[in-house]
Amino acid sequence: MEFDSKRMWIVGLVVIASLAIGMWAFSPTEVTVTGIGKVSVPATIASFNVTLTAAKDNPDEALREVQARVDTLKRSLAEVRIGSEDITETPVTVTPAAAVVANAKGYQAMSTLTVKTGNPTLVGELVVKMYQSGATLVSQPTVGVDDLEKLESQALNEALVNARTNLRDTVGFRPIKKRVAIQQASSGNTAAATKVIEDNKGAFEVTKAVSVTYRVW
Repeated sequence: MEFDSKRMWIVGLVVIASLAIGMWAFSPTEVTVTGIGKVSVPATIASFNVTLTAAKDNPDEALREVQARVDTLKRSLAEVRIGSEDITETPVTVTPAAAVVANAKGYQAMSTLTVKTGNPTLVGELVVKMYQSGATLVSQPTVGVDDLEKLESQALNEALVNARTNLRDTVGFRPIKKRVAIQQASSGNTAAATKVIEDNKGAFEVTKAVSVTYRVW
């Protein structure tokens, strides 16, 4: 009788332990944390648009004037080793001046060039050179890097490491953690957003923000 009683106690303890383990295994806590990663490197490429216009009484004269300015500008760029492979040119358009300014007379011709350079530090000098060569307007230069995908990957890895650190600060050193979801920006959460910042040194910064959900036991 005493043996049966002990066996029943043992069986009962085993059942209780099994239920406890089952509840622990199948009822994890879900925790969502955010993480931010940043990678900043010197810019390696820069580009800007150059607009050239000419106003003449005759459409042919306006066309020839813009073409002449385009040729002059290209020669100026060649002097600083920017060749045709780094220049994208739109066809010259000619429109009546009245289409641009009411009651104006004559014709206006226009062309736009997109110029790229592998030396972003010279952009300021290039902009001045463009105006000296007859440019009507030079757009605000934009900077970039050759391997953006690699920088984005590095920033994402840093963001995930940061999220893991924030998880530890939230739940402590609980031993078992499983990542189950990374929410994207398109779903209304902060994630996978790339931001580029140009400072006075021409730095190019990529920022990744992620919102990560973990199951914690």
